[in-house]
Amino acid sequence: MQISLKELQKVAQAYREQQAAVTPLEPVPAPFVAPRAEDERLAREIARMLTQTPDIREERVQEASQHLHQTTSAQAIAAAIMRRAIADKLTR
Repeated sequence: MQISLKELQKVAQAYREQQAAVTPLEPVPAPFVAPRAEDERLAREIARMLTQTPDIREERVQEASQHLHQTTSAQAIAAAIMRRAIADKLTR
């Protein structure tokens, strides 16, 4: 079966019109935009938290990996720890 470019454009236009006509089931709130001062305060707080985070030793990470029977790299574990710490700080 072949379809012409004109037919394809008609289908795309009909699809766009259908999508535009669909209303969301719930009202969608406007995105929150933090003030610049709040962003700077949060950045300083995260930087302070990162400087207070203890240094991660490669030997300790490897030992933990072996105990868990995983082959996860030390960098991946350290990155996961830092992401969790930042996420915990942001949700408080």
